[in-house]
Amino acid sequence: MESQGIIIGLIVGLLIGAGAVYVAVPRPDVSSYEDRIVELESQVSDLESQLTELQDDYAEALYRALTSELQAALEDVVVNPQATFPGALLYVSNPEFGTWTLSSGIGDVETDSPMRPDDKFRVGSIMKPFISVVTLQLVEEGLFSLDDTLPDVLPEGIIARFPDTDSITVRMLLSHRSGIADFMIPAVIGELAANPSKVWEVEEFLDIAAAQEPTFAPGEGMAYSNTNYNLLGLVIEEATGRPWRVEVRERVIEPLNLENTLLLEPGDISIPGNHARGYVLGEMVGMPGELLDFTEVDGSFVGGSGGCTLVSTTSDLAKFMDALMAGELFQNEGTLTEMMDFQEAPGFGGMVGYGLGLMKFMLPSGVELYGHSGGAPGYYSMMGYLPVEDITFVMLSNSYPPDEFSVMWYTSFIETLISEPSATEGQ
Repeated sequence: MESQGIIIGLIVGLLIGAGAVYVAVPRPDVSSYEDRIVELESQVSDLESQLTELQDDYAEALYRALTSELQAALEDVVVNPQATFPGALLYVSNPEFGTWTLSSGIGDVETDSPMRPDDKFRVGSIMKPFISVVTLQLVEEGLFSLDDTLPDVLPEGIIARFPDTDSITVRMLLSHRSGIADFMIPAVIGELAANPSKVWEVEEFLDIAAAQEPTFAPGEGMAYSNTNYNLLGLVIEEATGRPWRVEVRERVIEPLNLENTLLLEPGDISIPGNHARGYVLGEMVGMPGELLDFTEVDGSFVGGSGGCTLVSTTSDLAKFMDALMAGELFQNEGTLTEMMDFQEAPGFGGMVGYGLGLMKFMLPSGVELYGHSGGAPGYYSMMGYLPVEDITFVMLSNSYPPDEFSVMWYTSFIETLISEPSATEGQ
């Protein structure tokens, strides 16, 4: 019994001792840790705010630098003796760098009025991608196929003018591989110069083209021919039962909300609203040494192929180009792929390929771009997209420059953007 008491006493003593040790450990002050965490979070927030401010400052400085360099590049182009045009506009957009709408030079020589960034221009053959989009939409809807031949899509009264129409497909018209001759010959230019307000009928263009020998057998080559796109306008009308202008408006212009883009009708000779006046060098129409005002030309000239029909602005054309490259104008992803099936087509302005209404260009520096150029009496236009650099651009001038000069023009500002100038320049 005495030994049991001793053992119990020892156990109780140990328990009491252990309890004393436990009681002696202080409880941590949790509130002090929470205060420190709040303090650190505040410091992190301050650092993030400072970083955001630095990034904003850098972006603003870079934008100012690029604005200065792009404006200088545009002004250098306008004053260049090879330019041949009084004024020009430049639109450039890139998600990283920003958007610019720049102007330089004279929009109206008689009044010495400067070019305005929102001026409208006749944009010539930039009409072709619009016509191509509508044609491809109709293919998506099953009204005809790209490999249908002309007898499948046009009435006998139209196709009887041309040989081998049973071998010419819709695809060949879109890609300028039909072999049908271009109606744009010196006699047509002469008649336009003598009577700018003449209302042209599409049958006139077809008859002029049909009077010439085919350039090659269908599908055996590539030769840019405005006649192809006049025929496509008729294909659209035959398939829909409505004028091609109505189809382009309702399928492209209105859905994209291109508020400053319009299709002039036959009999329309004036451009409504703010617009640059267009000029032609006298040498082009047998009047050397003169700068001739060709602003007022009938909207029927060239028709569905471009010419004087389509009027637009830099920002509207950029919006169209962005929507096109994003595939927003087609139901099927494969349709844009088909449109961009570029076949070798060396030609003017650095062009190396032509798809279905789209050009492919390769700059001297190796930069690739897609788009289309356009020419109208008194006007030049170019819209493009650089896929690697994600740059959309539009440039317009109120006279037509030499081909080699147009390459130099868009090369100069593209190199300005991709050279990544220091953010401190231009401050």
